[in-house]
Amino acid sequence: MTINIHQIKNYLKHYFAAKRNGHGVHSPFAYQLCEQVFYNHSHFYDFDELKKTRLLLLNNKTEINIEDFGAGSKTFSSNKRLISALTKKGTSTTKQSETLYKLINFLNCTTSIELGTSIGLNTLYMAKANKNSRVITIEGCKNLFEFATELASKNKVDNIKFIHSKFDEALPQILQNINSLDLFYVDGNHTYNATLHYFNLALDKKNNSSVFIFDDIYWSKEMTRAWEQIKKHPSVTLSIDTFYFGMVFFKEEIKEKVDLKFYL
Repeated sequence: MTINIHQIKNYLKHYFAAKRNGHGVHSPFAYQLCEQVFYNHSHFYDFDELKKTRLLLLNNKTEINIEDFGAGSKTFSSNKRLISALTKKGTSTTKQSETLYKLINFLNCTTSIELGTSIGLNTLYMAKANKNSRVITIEGCKNLFEFATELASKNKVDNIKFIHSKFDEALPQILQNINSLDLFYVDGNHTYNATLHYFNLALDKKNNSSVFIFDDIYWSKEMTRAWEQIKKHPSVTLSIDTFYFGMVFFKEEIKEKVDLKFYL
């Protein structure tokens, strides 16, 4: 995301407050997250292939036209964008994507929903983290939807359901057709009202092991306000702020709210 004063101020706060290991983390579950997800340096075979895919995308000079239905972009001034630029500036870094992979692997998520497929690279990480899982991803831009669908096919990943639709139109129907939601990843329409709306819609399908992830929580003051509101929800018992994204858990065994900042 493009850096602004709001982000600089919050990054400095985060840098000095964030934990860099599990020391001082009293919640057993949060400590497990430290050890198994955030600071787990084990090698995963899938990362080799995913890095090759990322490199190919970083060198892909194909230009596509983007139709944006959300809050717009602070990075790109034109709707015509190179795949290489979208990979470099419009999707998660390698470390962020690998953290998402390790989280899904650790929690053994079987049903995941992603709002905002983009080029589909993060979607591949999500799908490969648990080959027996189902990842449902929604993208409003037809060109991105088609590119991501082809990318998954080239990589022989078949546990992703791609949906070309606006979030507000597709999400209620999807939620109605699933029994429970293990992971909910919101990476699009970075506005206060939309973020809270999607959070509240998905709450009905959460379970004790669910995790909801919100990308770019410091993208704007509005997004930060939405993140703070989400953390305060009565059903949220653990929140983790990595600066780049925030995640909330609903574990009933955590009796008092835990709010942590991790350095990623």
